[in-house]
Amino acid sequence: MTYHNLTQNTEGRLVYFRSTDVENKHYHRLLWSVPDEWLYLLSQGEKITIIDKSSNNTGKIERIFVPVLIDVLRYFLLNLLPKNKNLTYHFCCACQAIREDAMLKKKFTFWRGKIKKIDIVAKTIKIEKEVKL
Repeated sequence: MTYHNLTQNTEGRLVYFRSTDVENKHYHRLLWSVPDEWLYLLSQGEKITIIDKSSNNTGKIERIFVPVLIDVLRYFLLNLLPKNKNLTYHFCCACQAIREDAMLKKKFTFWRGKIKKIDIVAKTIKIEKEVKL
């Protein structure tokens, strides 16, 4: 299933992950922005692709958020250690956000035993920087 990040797109299935939330490590909002449908789709063995647009070759969603999300899901659902050691601080911030919010924790831990594999990828489409008026 393919989703487009709403920050630069208004077509197809949409999600909204703010790159400024990634920069500021605002994982509480980022994790609440993960659609429940994704967790269901993962439980059905589906692959999730996120298309993001950025003025960089790889945007923060592809470079930081999605790898952290994958590590968080692997950790909370599959009891596996994170793979992305370079993103340890982000991973710790995300885990802390989950531990501090019982409802957010339930959102993810409900799927323990139902999700066997985390198959999420992000792709960045490079665009020209928007001109500020």
